[in-house]
Amino acid sequence: MFPERWDAFFEDLEQQFAAGREISHDGLASEQERVRIAGLTLRDRLSAVRTGGRIVIGAASGTHRMRVDAVGADWIAGTEEDHPGFLVARIDALDSVQFAGEERETTLAGGGGDPLERRMTFGFVLRALARRRVAISLGLVRAGQVAGTPMLAGADHVDLALHDAGGAPRGSEVRGVQTIPFRAIEWARTRARSDAGAFSPGSRLGTVIPRTTR
Repeated sequence: MFPERWDAFFEDLEQQFAAGREISHDGLASEQERVRIAGLTLRDRLSAVRTGGRIVIGAASGTHRMRVDAVGADWIAGTEEDHPGFLVARIDALDSVQFAGEERETTLAGGGGDPLERRMTFGFVLRALARRRVAISLGLVRAGQVAGTPMLAGADHVDLALHDAGGAPRGSEVRGVQTIPFRAIEWARTRARSDAGAFSPGSRLGTVIPRTTR
């Protein structure tokens, strides 16, 4: 009789010990997950969105519904549902991001994204557009837009030759040159998707944009 009681006693102890270890392990895993999520940046989550995935971004200038094509060091780019051009938005200038369906949870895994794109800053993109003399519109943080062609881009600013959205940087069409800090810009948009050939699906970014982060 007594051996049977001891067997039951030790079996109960083993079960409690196993349960305690499981709780401890689950607790440690949960804490590690909380620490990992605490270290996620918005850029990390945006880079986890699949190519072609839909998101809605909010900024001072309004709401943009877009399909994601690329995520750089500090920007996200894609095509909008209601505009033929290509949009490059500064991540720091966004007011909100709405992920589609279950993709919000998926983005919590984070994503490294393309190593080359990860090195490309917003200034890098503007310098590429300036070299190709691509006409763009800039959405400004304090509302409003300006249209023109980037002439050059420094470390933290761009010189924009101002002209009508459908014009070109030729003589009398240019109303002047405005120097705009990157921090004052929400987004840059080309007239047509083809103007941003470096970001077209299937293209290699490095074939159009020189491989430099400066």
